[in-house]
Amino acid sequence: MNQQVINYLRQYKINITNAETFFTPIINKLNQRIHSIYNNNINNDITKNNENNVINIGYSFGNVGSSFYVNNLDLNNNDIIICFILDSLDIDSKMITAVNIHSNKVSANENSKVWGLLYKFNCSP
Repeated sequence: MNQQVINYLRQYKINITNAETFFTPIINKLNQRIHSIYNNNINNDITKNNENNVINIGYSFGNVGSSFYVNNLDLNNNDIIICFILDSLDIDSKMITAVNIHSNKVSANENSKVWGLLYKFNCSP
């Protein structure tokens, strides 16, 4: 997880009033990264490239006990879920990426591809 995101979560973990203003650019950057690389490689046929083929990504920002901000989070319908988790002791913060095994757009066998897209990816706004 990027240090800027960690610092922000530490600062605002109790009272986030401008969460959408901060998190939207991060979410947009991650969405752009996944959609531009993953969708273009999978759906290069123009007839297939429609809204039904867009990968559905959900986000959660918070700590182990609660989320401070969520965006498009629907565990039953998300193809990919990305969670930014701030450790309550500030020892180990993580970005966890999960691929829904029931997704018809992203195969669970391709989860390493998704992880590779985001590994050490700088998502600061």
